[in-house]
Amino acid sequence: MDQQRKLAVSIDDDSINMAWVTEGRRLGATETWPIAQFSTLTDALIAFEKKSGAPLLGAACALGVLGATHGETILLSRGNWAISRAGLKSMFGRDPIVINDVAARAWAALGGNGTRLENIASLGGLPDFRRRGRWALTKIDAGVGLAVIDIDDAGAARVMECEMGHCGFAPVTEEDRVLGVAIAGRGQGLPTWEMVLTLSPEDPIWATPGLPVGRSQRVAMLARLAGRYVGDTVLAHGAWTGAILTGKRIAELLADSALAAFNAGFDNKPKFARLMRGAARWRLIGQDLTLSGCAVALERHGAMLQPSPAPRAGLSPAY
Repeated sequence: MDQQRKLAVSIDDDSINMAWVTEGRRLGATETWPIAQFSTLTDALIAFEKKSGAPLLGAACALGVLGATHGETILLSRGNWAISRAGLKSMFGRDPIVINDVAARAWAALGGNGTRLENIASLGGLPDFRRRGRWALTKIDAGVGLAVIDIDDAGAARVMECEMGHCGFAPVTEEDRVLGVAIAGRGQGLPTWEMVLTLSPEDPIWATPGLPVGRSQRVAMLARLAGRYVGDTVLAHGAWTGAILTGKRIAELLADSALAAFNAGFDNKPKFARLMRGAARWRLIGQDLTLSGCAVALERHGAMLQPSPAPRAGLSPAY
């Protein structure tokens, strides 16, 4: 498996990124093309095959996409491509690894090249992914996504694709209530956490009476709500070891002027207050995080296919 060609592919809102994985989990030269240039994913893969000069047949492929990856046919959250697992298998000669882009970033956090974790809560150093623990990783960008990293007693890692951004938004303060009513007034149905956390501070909705007027106050409100939401992901999944955040919106929500509001929203829970205050928080940063995570997933998948010695008593198999 180590000598086999490995291809990492990621599809975001408007582009597709592809790179051969060279040594271990290192990415080769990345090709980035507009999605609008191709009618289907198959067309994009064939174009990459021609440009790279290496055949896809026989290669292992990990594909990171926006949206849920359940089922034979995968529909992108913000695109018109329908991806067929059977179609991909016919191109590569083997089943592809298809994962949500947030799950891919979770794999990148576990050891992707060029990635870094930045402490945002002053609760200690970097996470130790060699020890038992559970972390909730949240991405806030054009959408809101969630994955959970779980390390068992034997040090084996699993990444679980989850979903909470489309859960209903629960107001606490009067400002929260006004914002929820204003979002519902746009005719988009039940206000969700994703609708709230992806709002721009410049959105016209902030002209609604009862909402903050100044831009810094709007950002602080969004940061507080983001802290509440991320804290809820820790509660929902028992991720007491900590929370990891990623996405383009995170930089603004965790800026010096808003970080205190984020942490206040995170810590302010009526139950499990001690565990919440003790849950560390980090920001995941780096280039090509989804592609990097696909490379890690390919390496882990390859390790699973290698012959393994008989397990010793008390040890769990690697995932």
